[in-house]
Amino acid sequence: MTNYVAYTLVDISNTKENKIERDKFKFFQQQNLNTLIQTIGLRSQPLEPCVSLLMAQDIVNLGFGKQYQGLHSVWKMQFSIEHGGVSMENLLNDCNGIPVYTNLEETSEIHTKCFETQTNINLCVKKATE
Repeated sequence: MTNYVAYTLVDISNTKENKIERDKFKFFQQQNLNTLIQTIGLRSQPLEPCVSLLMAQDIVNLGFGKQYQGLHSVWKMQFSIEHGGVSMENLLNDCNGIPVYTNLEETSEIHTKCFETQTNINLCVKKATE
């Protein structure tokens, strides 16, 4: 089993809200998380995804694009993949350009309204070292 951690500037809060009529804001946050998990699931079965919010993080060493600097809220999702053969390159390529909801609780402006893993990087996936 391989453990991974994804860092993103996109709000992927795990609100568990599944009805837009009850709370549109929380619904969109949950949809961003669902979108990320389902995209990772194209090549693997992500196990036990766990999301936490890191507030006011200096993002210089997290691997985001150069247009993002200073202190920002960062969402961290830890997950595992049971089988081998899933490359980091494929995970990142699959996630690149996937539309997301913005103007939620992000502290950075996501101009493309997409997960970006190549140019304006707002999503990084790394193998966990812990």
